[in-house]
Amino acid sequence: MLVSHINAIEEVLIAQSKTAQNAGHPNLRGGPREWFIRDFLEGHLPSTLEIGQGEIIDANSMPNPPRGSYRPQADVVIYRRDMPKISYSTTDSAYLVEGAMATIESKSVLTQEELNNTCRATNIHKSLSRQAFSGMSVGAPPKEVISYLVAYAGPANMSTISGWLVSYVQQQNISPDKLVDMIVVLGKGVLWRLKAFPELNIGSATQNNNWAFVEQKDKNLFTLFTHMLTWAATTSTPPNTIAYAASVQYQNVQVV
Repeated sequence: MLVSHINAIEEVLIAQSKTAQNAGHPNLRGGPREWFIRDFLEGHLPSTLEIGQGEIIDANSMPNPPRGSYRPQADVVIYRRDMPKISYSTTDSAYLVEGAMATIESKSVLTQEELNNTCRATNIHKSLSRQAFSGMSVGAPPKEVISYLVAYAGPANMSTISGWLVSYVQQQNISPDKLVDMIVVLGKGVLWRLKAFPELNIGSATQNNNWAFVEQKDKNLFTLFTHMLTWAATTSTPPNTIAYAASVQYQNVQVV
């Protein structure tokens, strides 16, 4: 039931993107963020979480940083409703890293430049100083802000994206743990960082592998959703929902 439902939403999102491509001006072809929020996030996240956009700060963040030190703006911030925030406008806010659960970058077309930009922002977010949770472990957020990238189109093969990630690690001399946790290209495939989703056991992976990817027409949005289920509970004991992911067979999973 759950797989069929979310596969249907993935098909709707792809169809909306194709319809927008018929517009006569590029400014009329936007909407991937709005569709993703309206048709997926708003209807499937628990009420303890809210969706916003803006920047993420920690206790060391300074006001009005100089040019070159600007904080990255996130397309989508998934945030705990029981945490305060700083509102800049009706649409943009500053979110405390202690309450920021995840960021999502939504792209019409995934390019190497867009991926590099997401990786740079992810590194900054994961490097913020999150204060230790002062209560019981129940309801504690993840140790770092989780990073997702969702695209409506991209390169012909998911292996190209994995190659971009490998190149970025080598060129920037950065740990893969500081990069994006999952990349979804709707209707094409999904790539995830192995340490970010240990619940999805990949028997062929070794300690030298950092990512896994699979090329498939559906179950891509579903894979994102099952990963969200591993952290989405914030005010109660997190449920064991890995059975939903374990029930789906992934064919020809590649590791890099």
